Amino acid sequence: MSGQTFFRRLNELALLAFASFAFILFCFSPTFTAQEFLPSPPSDRTLIYMLDEQNKLVPLPFEPGQTPLHPDQVAKSTKVSYLELKGEHAQTIFKTATPRIFLFTYQRPGAHPPFLVWLTPRKGARRVTAIAQKGMSGYAISSDEIIKPTIRGLVKEGDLVFMEVRPRVSLMPGEYAIIGDDLARIATFRVIAGAN
Repeated sequence: MSGQTFFRRLNELALLAFASFAFILFCFSPTFTAQEFLPSPPSDRTLIYMLDEQNKLVPLPFEPGQTPLHPDQVAKSTKVSYLELKGEHAQTIFKTATPRIFLFTYQRPGAHPPFLVWLTPRKGARRVTAIAQKGMSGYAISSDEIIKPTIRGLVKEGDLVFMEVRPRVSLMPGEYAIIGDDLARIATFRVIAGAN
């Protein structure tokens, strides 16, 4: 065996040893070995779910929202207003500041998943800024109050997608809602101090 062949073979063995070591680290590192539980799609596709401590999907209760805007009409001018939910607190309390939320949404042009938003307490109610845009029906939520999510599609059936929505960062203690197009069906929850 020539010296050049010997060193080439030695380099190949060194790379193989390094690759094996990296693989072992990957396999036995706690960061990588913890497999997250991914639930199967539930039969009721109209609900929004949270994952409880037993890895069961539990529906979040809906609350009706109100707004002085007229989302069913085309706006004649752009107006900044609010969307309000009655009562100071949501019924559901999350024990974690990084909740795992699951829902169905349509993957179509112009469609977006419901927004995870932070609600501001105001005189026995909770509010978020809503905007009606001139020439359009419906409403938008102020981007300052939308929690940037991490979205993971799990199952796709036609243009319907079952997905997980998570906040990118831990949520501060407070009131939150998941707001889509239906004002009568707003899923709400709160995060309490000390949640981790």
